[in-house]
Amino acid sequence: MAPVSFNPYFLMTHCDRMDYTNLLKVLFVRLRACFILVSLIIAVPAYGETPSDAPIVRWHYISGHRAIWGSELKALMVTRASPWYDFLPWVHARRYDPLTLTSDLEKLRAYYRDLGYLAVSVHSTIEQLSADEIGLEIHITEGPLTRISRASVIGGEDIANAFGQLEGKPLSHERVNKGVSEVVSELRNRGYVFVRAEVETTIVAQQAELVLKLASGPVCSLNAIHISGNKAVSENTISRGLTFQSGEQFSEAALQKSQHLLYRAGVFRSVALVLKDSSENRVDVDVRVSERPFQALRLGVGYDTDEDLWTSGAWTHRNFGGGARQLKLSGRISGKNRETVLGLRQPYFLSSNNWLNISGFVQRERQAAFVQDELGGNLSLERNITTVADLIAQFSGGVVDFSADSAFAEMKVGLLVDTRDDIFDPQSGMLAQFTVRERGQFLGSDGEFLQATAEGRWFRRMPLRSVLALRVQGGVILELGKAGGVPNVERFFAGGLNSVRGWGLNELGPKDHQGEPTGGLSRVEMSAEIRTQVFFSLGTAIFVDVGNVDAKSGAFNPESLKYAVGAGLRYLSPVGPVRFDVGYRLSDDRTVEKRIQYHISLGQAF
Repeated sequence: MAPVSFNPYFLMTHCDRMDYTNLLKVLFVRLRACFILVSLIIAVPAYGETPSDAPIVRWHYISGHRAIWGSELKALMVTRASPWYDFLPWVHARRYDPLTLTSDLEKLRAYYRDLGYLAVSVHSTIEQLSADEIGLEIHITEGPLTRISRASVIGGEDIANAFGQLEGKPLSHERVNKGVSEVVSELRNRGYVFVRAEVETTIVAQQAELVLKLASGPVCSLNAIHISGNKAVSENTISRGLTFQSGEQFSEAALQKSQHLLYRAGVFRSVALVLKDSSENRVDVDVRVSERPFQALRLGVGYDTDEDLWTSGAWTHRNFGGGARQLKLSGRISGKNRETVLGLRQPYFLSSNNWLNISGFVQRERQAAFVQDELGGNLSLERNITTVADLIAQFSGGVVDFSADSAFAEMKVGLLVDTRDDIFDPQSGMLAQFTVRERGQFLGSDGEFLQATAEGRWFRRMPLRSVLALRVQGGVILELGKAGGVPNVERFFAGGLNSVRGWGLNELGPKDHQGEPTGGLSRVEMSAEIRTQVFFSLGTAIFVDVGNVDAKSGAFNPESLKYAVGAGLRYLSPVGPVRFDVGYRLSDDRTVEKRIQYHISLGQAF
């Protein structure tokens, strides 16, 4: 078979030396053309005037598929079975349209071919059920899977391994495009701004040979840096947010991280970094920003089963005193807790990757066994390691119950990695954090202790518009003081709407002789949840929670773990999911009367 040439990475392989503005224009034009084409293929058959005398599609099956879920294939099709309630006057029955079905069959073939099933066969069978009803079966013969037997690089042999990792993998456009993207990105990080790439594919007997041809061009350095669009934020502040300087070798990663850091300041609505030619091997960078309103006021009110009715408010100035400095005054009052915080956040402290935070707080925490007032402050430094990872060091101090002899000081060091696609309702990605906290050493407190905690969350999309969410967390507290022990408020507790949901707030774990929670020095919790979107704004969830708290620190006994299962509803509101969960306690616990717990809250459990 003759070689087949294609260029799957048109954005990064454009032949002309163009700046990012022109590249975006090319991308926009092509996306618009694709949108118009898809609209003509899908929208017209779906919403066109199907003859009213066309038969109703009563049932619709897909058979023969093994590599792909049937629900995933049906989602690609416009042809659907009519709902059972189509007898209602306001429900339109779905009727058979041969043109739409022909388009659907071709989309299924293209989808399989993109995954490497080049010999796939798709055909339909129509069963006449009555004069006005038909049944439709789509039969798929997937055929053999074409795999990549060889993947070589011409023009960039020193990075051949990045593309060579495709060998043995199925021939899918997504996988090939990703491999090309990684190679091109590596070259652009080495200074090759105008790299071009083209893939030639030869297929013989379900074996594909790929040849990636690269034209790197010259290694470029950065020339002038121009800043525009700013009004109140100074050029000096924006320059401190950049991780590159004039005269350095070009790196695409440096531009991407600079854009991330400028957005993170919270003062810009948009940030664009545009390249322009200035000479044979030098490029200018235009940093174009658009500022947000500097002041904002937010008020909120809500209810959850842990804190009862709560209200909150926050006033923020995003450019207080200039320099993208953020001043924030916030407060929250609930049936159990009260808190007021005044914080100042300084971006680009000493370097573009550092953030300085200073805050003072007054808070009251009310639990079944204690009530504690606390006055204190925090001083922290955040170091942005990558666009998804931060290292945090914090010093805190204050007094408990406004008493001078209860002064405390503590140090905390933590690492946070967050790749979630959404903070409030993640569909994919992960979050991992590890924190070590020492309290009491600096002021010689008798209640000195060392606390270490770790947590991991993992999210993955599943068929049927579902998401699998997993969480594992744990911690241990070591008593370092000679007397006093660990204060009750600093101990671990479990149970509640964000913990093991078969128990109420803090009900899981050690208790005193009166049945009041006393907390523990070790904690382990694990949760698994499947979240499914049923309609546009309504979802469901089923979950399993496992965990417990031990009064002693050190080794945790797996036999002491407690189990709960449950289900819930989710209303997907604009401000986040409104959650109603019912947890059922599987494990025995004589200190808890209720075996079923109800939880209401805003936001997912994790």
